[in-house]
Amino acid sequence: MAISEQPQPLFIDTGAFFAWVNTRAGRHETAQSVFDALRREAIPYQPLFTSRYVLSELATLTSRKINHKTAVDALQTIRCSGSFNILPVGEGVFAAACDKFERYDDQQISFVDHMSAVLAREYEIEYIFTFGRDFMTLGLTRVPADSHFSE
Repeated sequence: MAISEQPQPLFIDTGAFFAWVNTRAGRHETAQSVFDALRREAIPYQPLFTSRYVLSELATLTSRKINHKTAVDALQTIRCSGSFNILPVGEGVFAAACDKFERYDDQQISFVDHMSAVLAREYEIEYIFTFGRDFMTLGLTRVPADSHFSE
């Protein structure tokens, strides 16, 4: 990380985690590169955040698309790591996500993505590690797509 760049908090989306654990995913190498760069602090994103909703979605997706053991291993790795702050969802955040989900009736944005965007705003997080385009609509800057990160 360049000395002049202040670290920015980063929210991690389901798709980034799934590409990381799924070695057959088309974006696996990109996800691996970003996670490696985060681990080495070679890119200016710290601290790292995710949510219980993201982990719930990750467990279900991984169990269905890969297998149960990989899902359990992924959850254990993330939960036991000191790198990830797993955010709870309080009643106010949940209500705000419900409102946003209702208002975006012309979009196919998942409820979990709305929840992630509300949490990001609640914790003043501008950047999200994701491969999903919906987060642009929700006002977040995607890493690596919309950032200066390069593999």
